[in-house]
Amino acid sequence: MVIATSLTTYSVYSLNRVTDIEEDKTNLPERVDFIRERKNTVILLSIFAYALALIIGIFRNIETVPVFLIPFIAGAIYSIKIRSFRVKDLFAMKNLTVSISWSLSSSLLPFIFHRNIEMFIMLFSFLFLKVFVNTIVFDVRDVEGDRMAGTRTIPVTIGRSNTKKLLMILNTFLLILTFLSIKMGFFSEYLPVMLFSVFYGYWYILKFCKNEKNNKYYFDYLVDGEFIFLAILSLSIHFLSR
Repeated sequence: MVIATSLTTYSVYSLNRVTDIEEDKTNLPERVDFIRERKNTVILLSIFAYALALIIGIFRNIETVPVFLIPFIAGAIYSIKIRSFRVKDLFAMKNLTVSISWSLSSSLLPFIFHRNIEMFIMLFSFLFLKVFVNTIVFDVRDVEGDRMAGTRTIPVTIGRSNTKKLLMILNTFLLILTFLSIKMGFFSEYLPVMLFSVFYGYWYILKFCKNEKNNKYYFDYLVDGEFIFLAILSLSIHFLSR
């Protein structure tokens, strides 16, 4: 399931790089040139990765297939332009669509194997807030390109300073959810992972929202890269506790 989820993530984000060329022309021109030169290759690899994820899901548990389709369907809905309209151009819809699709699919997968509705709600809530914060931080990076493309993200609408305040509040709710889930008896062995996620979130909010001079590629390595750290910590705890 971890491999299938990784393939799904790779596929959806790679396809999104193709559909977001217009916005990235301003934000990340080097990446646009890279994608344009290899557009067909990126699309083919994305399709192959998604097909492989679905095949793994079919052999492991057929109920996982609709779950793996959630990010793809959500990505298509919010990225594809019909005439001159895209869902992602509506205020905060980009953030909500991405956050709901990833948190829903990631929390439904364990629910399929462990039918615990309370655990599902706690996991969904934590992941939704985490991904929501993550997407807004990236919008801070992409604010100029989004404004030119007419995408009404939160930083475009309320400004960088107010966005930083909002992110700090949302990240604090993650801390509350962490202790609430422990009190309910969920994920207690992963408390260090959840705390790391919360305080790492405070760090990158303060670092990347204070000015416009940050290296734009640091966002990929240090913000999305957080999930690599979380995976390593989680695996370490899992194997040490066996």
